[in-house]
Amino acid sequence: MNHSISEKSCHIAFQALTSQLSIFAQRANAEHKSIASHIFPIAHDISTFIQKAEQLLLGQTIKNTPKQHLSTLFENIELENHKSLAHFYPIQAVNSDTIFPRKQKEGHYDKLWQDFLAGLNKIPKSHEKKPDLWLDHFDTAYQIFTGNIPSAYASDISLYDYSKAIATLATALYLYDQTNDKEENGEFLLIQGDFFGIQDFIFSSGSETNKQAAKLLRGRSFQVSLFTELAALKVLQACKLPSTSQIMNAAGKFLIIAPNTQAVKNAVENAKSELNQWFVKHTYGLIGLGIATKTANQSDFSAENFSTLRNSLFNDFEKIKLQRLDLLDSTQSVQSADYSQGVCQLNSYFPAEIDGFAKMSLDQILIGEHLVKKDRILICDEQSDIYEDRHTTPLHLSIFGYKIIFTQNEEISGKFGKVDILRFWDFELPENQDSEIWHGYSRRYINGYVASRNGEITPFDTLATTHRNAETGEGQIALMTLKGDVDNLGTIFQKGLKQPNLAKMAALSRQMNQFFSLWLPAICSEKFPNMYTVFAGGDDFFLIGPWLETQQLAGEMQREFKRYVADNPNIHFSAGMVMAKLGIPIPQLGGLAEDALEKAKGVEGKNAFTIYQQSVPWSKWTSLMALGENIERLAEKYPISTAYLYALIQFADLAADTQHIESTMWRSRFYYKTSRYVVDKLPKDQRQKALEEISTSFGNIGIETHKSAFKIPLFNYFYQIRK
Repeated sequence: MNHSISEKSCHIAFQALTSQLSIFAQRANAEHKSIASHIFPIAHDISTFIQKAEQLLLGQTIKNTPKQHLSTLFENIELENHKSLAHFYPIQAVNSDTIFPRKQKEGHYDKLWQDFLAGLNKIPKSHEKKPDLWLDHFDTAYQIFTGNIPSAYASDISLYDYSKAIATLATALYLYDQTNDKEENGEFLLIQGDFFGIQDFIFSSGSETNKQAAKLLRGRSFQVSLFTELAALKVLQACKLPSTSQIMNAAGKFLIIAPNTQAVKNAVENAKSELNQWFVKHTYGLIGLGIATKTANQSDFSAENFSTLRNSLFNDFEKIKLQRLDLLDSTQSVQSADYSQGVCQLNSYFPAEIDGFAKMSLDQILIGEHLVKKDRILICDEQSDIYEDRHTTPLHLSIFGYKIIFTQNEEISGKFGKVDILRFWDFELPENQDSEIWHGYSRRYINGYVASRNGEITPFDTLATTHRNAETGEGQIALMTLKGDVDNLGTIFQKGLKQPNLAKMAALSRQMNQFFSLWLPAICSEKFPNMYTVFAGGDDFFLIGPWLETQQLAGEMQREFKRYVADNPNIHFSAGMVMAKLGIPIPQLGGLAEDALEKAKGVEGKNAFTIYQQSVPWSKWTSLMALGENIERLAEKYPISTAYLYALIQFADLAADTQHIESTMWRSRFYYKTSRYVVDKLPKDQRQKALEEISTSFGNIGIETHKSAFKIPLFNYFYQIRK
């Protein structure tokens, strides 16, 4: 690599990224001094390119908006008319709690500024010799300390998202201006990547899959996230671009904005070919990455045209899915695989290589083991000689020419000798909602919470016994899957934003991702410790946990997501839950969860959940859970038998039946059953009150209101008392 060109682009990117830093200092009544001038000395006047980038983002007339608090993009999204109240983010560093907007204004600039300056000192001094590496760390620090304060020109765009968009555009404009091999049909080349086959890859099976399920699923999910990050890094390095040129990266998709030159186009094609060959060679086409490019000129980013550009990007994502691995072009599609040792015991698609396992599968187990022990990874060239001890664990397989090493802290990297560290990523999970998330390293939101004990992932068979009462022997031993995603996300991005621009699009993607990748792990650690994350990020999630705790988490997620999007009724998610007995094959586990989610999506207006084959709007969740508590209370208070409660299941189904006139007789049958088998067993002075109480709770609120959905709290009660 020509490091001088790469370092120049880093210098330009840093200047553009920090061009608005003085605004932060002014609000804090602090003196603004140059930051990292010894790393990025100002050698080029790029003010013209920054000004152009600002005009592309905000239009020709840029007006200063002296707002102190950042308002939320979410409440301005309109798919249907709704009356919104003003919500603001606190003037505080980003963490699992401060990503939620509030109605009151909170925080102080002076403290945030001091925290920012102190935070920069956490970046390892040894990394200052690598501008690209240091810039990657700084990008995270800037996101955390300026992600909750407004830019000078738009109160609903954070200083970070505004600055990042400016840096991305200005870098491309500058590099385009400086080159001699310009393409004439536009200054920008937009590079999109989209992974396919993710779920097939995660849920693929072998003869020993279920024995290693807990480590394996988490390892595969993390591995997919690594693929995304490293593929983007591969493209950035091929194009000699800094990390800030990657404007979006979530849920297996990334977007890079580059100068539209022939050299960049050639670099993208070479990287694309190399990535395709790697996926065919090592995953046999089970998973892959589609890459598409689109040229754009300055006018495409204008307020009048950006919607068209954005929509074309979404359409390109759909086309990418149909161009799997480029098998009809340059990618070698016939592979000579050696199955002399049989097939991999963890994935029947792969040949065994070491003791009955493929290297890919061994790495998945290794990742699963070390995610609960180590919080950082080093990325370096695959030829690097790695120092190994209990603090450092390299993967067996290099990925796209990069060697991956799990490590605990930066000091260990000093033992790597002359190893050229390309990236140093922190993926430490917050222990609670107030935990700081800046640790001095570039952060990647690619880890998910998993239940663990003594540094080991808790096995699924242990999680399944969570609701089993050891003394009474009551409580179903079972797991439950929880799979969901945000409804109508494409429509939200394409039609919801008023006056869309690049910064808003990137901010919306980042903020949507942070609910699932930042808040969710924190709330699991704090309140739902027995949960296991298969994947969570972008706009979707898949978790496994004890059958009742999983439901409790689902309800919490729905309530908090509503708060997260400022109570905007246009933004919501649907979810499917399936109870699973131990030993169910992993592919079947994924399939059942997907089926349940699809049923929830089938509810009119979506915004629903499916459980026990019942698909119900989220608006009924609280009432149904309250009914569950009532069932427990009344079953203790009165002589209510299990047989009586089982009869209510039939009445609930009859109430839902609108096709047969005889089904309306459920009421008389209910009252007869209640009187005959419950009330008549009570003393006469208690009968009237009992009849009224049971009829109201079970008859009116339960069966009449919820019909067949009343079976949800009934089933929960049965599973709690099952022996």
